[in-house]
Amino acid sequence: MCELKVIFNGDIIMEDVVRITDEDGSITLHGMLGDVKTVSGKIVDVNLTKQEAIIDS
Repeated sequence: MCELKVIFNGDIIMEDVVRITDEDGSITLHGMLGDVKTVSGKIVDVNLTKQEAIIDS
């Protein structure tokens, strides 16, 4: 599968992320087991080879 770890301001804030939505700077992360986390910022990079997404505030 292709789950991502999400890095926010240099720290891993969530792993096994399967969906990321962005609405007016509010980014919602959806985990494989149904967990949800919302942060304010912008998506800087999504790298499927490294299985990571980078978000900055």
